[in-house]
Amino acid sequence: MIKLKNFITKISQIDKLLDKQTPLFLLSVLLLALRIPNLSEPYWYGDEGIYLTLGQSLNKGARLYSEIIDHKTPLIYYLARVQTQLNFRLLNIGWMLLTTIAFYYFAMKLLKSVKQTTFATFIFVILTTLPWLEGNIPNGELFVLGFVMWGALILSKSNYFKNFLNPELKIQTTKKTVLKNSIYLIVAGIFFGLGILTKVPAVLDLAVFLSIGSFSFTNSFSAKQVSKSFKTLGNRIIELGLILFGTAIPIIASILYFIAIGSGQAYLDFGLLYNFRYAASWQLPFTSQLLQFLFTLQGKFLLLVVLILFLTLLKKFFKPKAQLIMSWFGLALFASLLSNRPYPHYFIQLVPPFALVLTLIVKTKYAYLKKLSKPSVINILNVASQTGLILVAVAVMLLLNFSPYPTVKYYKNWYKLVTNQMSKEEYRQTFDYLMTDNYKAAEIIKSSGFKDLFIWGTNPMLYALSETQPTGRFTVSFHIKDFDAFGETARDVVKKQPMFIVVMDNEDHPFSEFKSFLYQNYYPNLTQFDHFTLWKKNNDSFSN
Repeated sequence: MIKLKNFITKISQIDKLLDKQTPLFLLSVLLLALRIPNLSEPYWYGDEGIYLTLGQSLNKGARLYSEIIDHKTPLIYYLARVQTQLNFRLLNIGWMLLTTIAFYYFAMKLLKSVKQTTFATFIFVILTTLPWLEGNIPNGELFVLGFVMWGALILSKSNYFKNFLNPELKIQTTKKTVLKNSIYLIVAGIFFGLGILTKVPAVLDLAVFLSIGSFSFTNSFSAKQVSKSFKTLGNRIIELGLILFGTAIPIIASILYFIAIGSGQAYLDFGLLYNFRYAASWQLPFTSQLLQFLFTLQGKFLLLVVLILFLTLLKKFFKPKAQLIMSWFGLALFASLLSNRPYPHYFIQLVPPFALVLTLIVKTKYAYLKKLSKPSVINILNVASQTGLILVAVAVMLLLNFSPYPTVKYYKNWYKLVTNQMSKEEYRQTFDYLMTDNYKAAEIIKSSGFKDLFIWGTNPMLYALSETQPTGRFTVSFHIKDFDAFGETARDVVKKQPMFIVVMDNEDHPFSEFKSFLYQNYYPNLTQFDHFTLWKKNNDSFSN
């Protein structure tokens, strides 16, 4: 009888646990359902083509940055070593499932409400999954989100985080708890470091969780208890040091790795320093001197400082969770605007704090509508400030001529494909005008069995689709131009003598050294293409 009661009790506990997980389960099903069309997309997206091309080259033994390059930190290229676009898409789907789980549990730590957490996670799923912000593409920002959210979730288990949310919480400080707390901080830092190694703007995600230490100190500071306040400051500094130590571990390891394989200087030049050049090269679409200044690095930093000071000086009006979420919003917007480019995937970094800020606004407004009473000054200030942040983000997008990708059309076309209302060739062409040409050319190139290819212009998708390697370090012509690498590129083409060369019709740079070699030793393939010329090697012109 006792055993039966224990069994019934356990079943009841499991049932309650499953009930609690039902929202997350349903959200996960929604995510998977919305991502099914991702697996039918052609090789159409430029950045994805670059990632897969570099991944293929790494699989064939090329050294990143010294023998094959792009201008991002390295992890995205190692993740792309999964060989095919389908594998990369499957990896992205699994990654975002884990990322959503981490966001859900982290949001629960902040919001303390299943309903609010479910709402925030729903917003998160929609904005990181639908094509509006290129959620259907395995871009670096989505992989960064995974590292950041798991780092945040691990950090939430530490006393550093718990004391911030609840300063009155008394926690035992035994050797065991101190060690456990230190491990949480270091491991969280490692995840933030991995995020930075995926894409540099993740530095500002790290800053979000470092700001907890600052808010924790200023929130508890008391002129009457100066010694106690400075003891708190000392503890925060140690905790911040542990997070930074953890962050440094993967970054230092990556530096040592690239030095060991002989790519140390190239890693510094292309993986790290080039990001500063890239960020400063975009021309803003307006002429106002004030706006021009506000979009500079100094202007954006000044606005960020104003926001942090606002949240710090008016600490009596903002709960710690509001301080964290609002500062996160500001830092994420800063990160999205590092290069001032209006690319939709850059704003993926803004999604987690946006989902949380929107939840805070809806929660406050709903609570007062339900009670039918006048809101307090504190609530008015919170809602006004949080709404203001969202309006700033919207204004920024409008100023930069931000344009999200179409979503309804995306799913309509996929439905037409699976119901045979649209052919596979027509479906591919809805993504990019190069698709018909690329798939036709890839078939010719792959059937030849040759693995080297040179494309003069911008069409990295063809490298990935044809499973070939560039003859030199560069996958696109704008990198060759940026680094004035014409001589190096021409020498690589002559050395490798690829069976096929592709010259894009829209590439107008003369590149005479390459062109003279091309015209002397290659002839246009008989197959006609609308947007490029496929040149084939004239074997009679080459010596064995």
